[in-house]
Amino acid sequence: MAATGVPNVLVLDIDGTTVTSQKCVDPDTKDALLQLQKQGIRLILASGRPPEGVYPIARQLRLQQFGGYIVAFNGSKVIEYKTKRCLYEQYLSKETLRSLWYDARCYGLGIMTYGKGKIITASEPDPYVRAESSWSHMPIVLHEDFLKHAPKTIYQCLLTGKPEQLQALNPLLSKLYLGKAEVFHSEPSCLEVTPCRVDKSLGLKKLFCHLDISPSQVVCCGDSYNDIGMLRYAGVGVAMANAPQAVKEFADYVTCRSNDERGIVEVVRQFFPSVLPA
Repeated sequence: MAATGVPNVLVLDIDGTTVTSQKCVDPDTKDALLQLQKQGIRLILASGRPPEGVYPIARQLRLQQFGGYIVAFNGSKVIEYKTKRCLYEQYLSKETLRSLWYDARCYGLGIMTYGKGKIITASEPDPYVRAESSWSHMPIVLHEDFLKHAPKTIYQCLLTGKPEQLQALNPLLSKLYLGKAEVFHSEPSCLEVTPCRVDKSLGLKKLFCHLDISPSQVVCCGDSYNDIGMLRYAGVGVAMANAPQAVKEFADYVTCRSNDERGIVEVVRQFFPSVLPA
């Protein structure tokens, strides 16, 4: 979407966009985003992570002080960070969850979800699940009877496995769950599954309606397939230099620098020049 006017909202994906490959916020990026908020620009974090995985980044960027918001689980839950008040939520149906568990076993995939600050999985944790636990500081709980021990409300499930296997299964599962759930291949070793018609753009629409924000006022930044919806929805959609070409094709602007090269600092300079002059 083409922007009309000066943007006053910045929406950031986290992994592959705001944080480096080491899952940390670069000091220059942090400084730029703090200066941005001090000038009255609203900052929103939109991620596939659960809220508990977003909170550490939100604390670093002082979203509580500046009135920021979080779109978690790829749009399935929207939270006002300061109060932790939920503004919107959508769940996977039990029928869909049952089918996912069945398909995970059929294809030899891992399955995981989140509940009460923990990662819940049905099989021995693979490298992706262990890495997720490490950077999120969420313990892993193994329950072979996944359906019995899963939380009553599940916003998102992840199917994990080898990258080449998931790449091959992505179109098949997307077709299989058409009308039941959305399937995103956001990282090489996992497929993220959210409720039907739910993605980051829907979460943002719900939030913008609450805040009376027009998408023409918004710059959205992302790097993966689960970001395409919000890149198309925003006044300006920005793809990171490290994004796949298929994602870049939906962007209005592609950064010269990657997430490991302070790409978000480039975004602030480009679209919010009063904060960081070029």
